Amino acid sequence: MTPNTPINFLSPTALVLGNGNYPNWFDIKQFQVEYKVLLVCADGGAEKARQLNLMPDLIIGDMDSVTTETINHFQASEVKIIHQPNQNNNDLEKCLRWLLRHGWRQFVLVGFTGRRDDQTIATLQIMRKYARRAQFLLFTETAQIYLLKKGIWLINAIPGQTISLFGFPRVYHLTTRGLQYPTKDENLTGGSHGLSNTAIDEMVQIQFSSGYLLVVAIQELN
Repeated sequence: MTPNTPINFLSPTALVLGNGNYPNWFDIKQFQVEYKVLLVCADGGAEKARQLNLMPDLIIGDMDSVTTETINHFQASEVKIIHQPNQNNNDLEKCLRWLLRHGWRQFVLVGFTGRRDDQTIATLQIMRKYARRAQFLLFTETAQIYLLKKGIWLINAIPGQTISLFGFPRVYHLTTRGLQYPTKDENLTGGSHGLSNTAIDEMVQIQFSSGYLLVVAIQELN
């Protein structure tokens, strides 16, 4: 079986911006240009986009966290704004539901962690909810977080980089290569067993037969 990469940028990918904390080591504008992603703002993410001089393709949400000035700013540039007043889902989930209905299956999420712990937990829960239908990469202030379903995966790494693996909630028959402490046919069913491993190669291979796995690749900050 051929290994997969979590996000294949040769396939359509949406970069979704939230109103949380942003990593200062991640250049969104360069990423948008290099990978030709669809740039989507989840409600207050439009404020972040304006601050960073970014031009989104879509703004989706109930518009309770974005100013009239910012809405007018992007409307003047003919940015599509989709008002979703429903309060049963938060703005990230509103974006994902709309994008999934329109054929998008790969999502890079930025700005959905850091400001409130409950929102951070909700982000991970939402990723898990839609994991059967989509692939996710979440950028936080300190890490890249992948959510993987069963299969064989290759993760880019830097030798010496801290890599943590967590069953979400559990993973069976996990085998890894390229880590200081490799696993072979192990189960991750909770606790700290997969915490703080270390990459020893530029590629980490991960294979498991069932469940969902969170891979947290810590970004070393200067």
